[in-house]
Parts: sequence; structure tokens; C-alpha cells
Amino acid sequence: MTASEGAARIQFKALKGFPEKTTDKLETQAFLAASKEIVTVIESFGKLFTPVINDMNGNINKLTKAYGADVLKYQYLEDLIVLNVNVDDFAANALLWLKRGLQLICTFFENIYNDTQAKEALKQHLQDAYERTLKPYHGFIVQSTIKIIYSWVPTRSQLLGQGAAQEENIEVLTSFLPTMRAHLDSIDALLKAHNLDDAKKV
Repeated sequence: MTASEGAARIQFKALKGFPEKTTDKLETQAFLAASKEIVTVIESFGKLFTPVINDMNGNINKLTKAYGADVLKYQYLEDLIVLNVNVDDFAANALLWLKRGLQLICTFFENIYNDTQAKEALKQHLQDAYERTLKPYHGFIVQSTIKIIYSWVPTRSQLLGQGAAQEENIEVLTSFLPTMRAHLDSIDALLKAHNLDDAKKV
């Protein structure tokens, strides 16, 4: 399908997404798989977003390495973090920055979903998401770089398609986003409970 026929760069129905929470704990492997899917979503934004993609992939790889050290012991994300408190903050720091990146994307698509005017230009939605998630932890130089990158975010139709394709994506987001948000809120609470939500700027 060509762009003129309403094709979308992203097809949320093709993603497994974050699993429904059935217990108080998050399965590490499922979380990492869902996070990798979000990176593929960002890849659809274009090559200028490579720094964001590389950063998130780097943190996913760090968590995968920590998880691989003992997959039974670290079956749940909470155990991977809690069992290493005051021992090694390698995994906790990676999770902290991955969480912030995921919060950015989740907030961005929540802004798109909640936009009753369905505006084509998405720069403001992404800028708002950045200011509410990552900006407080970025210094001036990083903020300036991000500002340039975000100016090139694709349009609503480019990302979600047109007509039926866009409607389908929006329908899937109805359940995709709340589940993703629930996971991120759990991780946020976990990190704060153990004083691992480092507010230092980079």
C-alpha cells in the first residue's frame, strides 16, 4: 500500500505490547520484549531519531545482560532491582533511563490519542511529552539537540495512516496505552520506593 492509500508507518495491531498485569510483579523477559517493540516504533520516526533509539537500545541491552546473569532469580523485574539494592546499581540505572524514554513515547501517543482535533502536526505533542518526562533530567546541550531532532517528527497521517488505517491504530491504542502506562507507573513506584529515581542531569 502506498502512502496515498492511507498506509501507516506504525501498525499497533502487529505489536504484542505490554502484557496485562496479572500479579504485582512484572516479568522481566516480557517487559524487555515490549520495550524492544517500542524502539521499532521510534525507528519509524526517521533516522534523525537514531540517538534516542541508540540510548534506549543501550539500556535494554544492559538490562538483558543483568537478567541473563540468572534468569530464574531475576524472572521478575522487581527482583532484578530489589535484590541488587546497595550491591550494584547497573540494572537500576538502566531501568531508570529506559523508563523515562518509554514514558516519553507513552505520553506522546496519549497526547495524539486525546487530541480531539486530530491535528496533523505532532511536534507540539512530542515537545509536551518531552517537557513532562525527559527534559528535567537533561542539561542545556542535550535539550538543544533534542529540540532540533523533535522538529522533524512525522505527521499524524505518516505515523498512523489515513482513514481506516488511522482509525484502526487509534482503536488499538485504546487498550495499548493504559497497559503500557500501568507498567511504567509500577516501575516508577519501584524505583522511588528504593530511592533509585536519580534526578541528576546529563
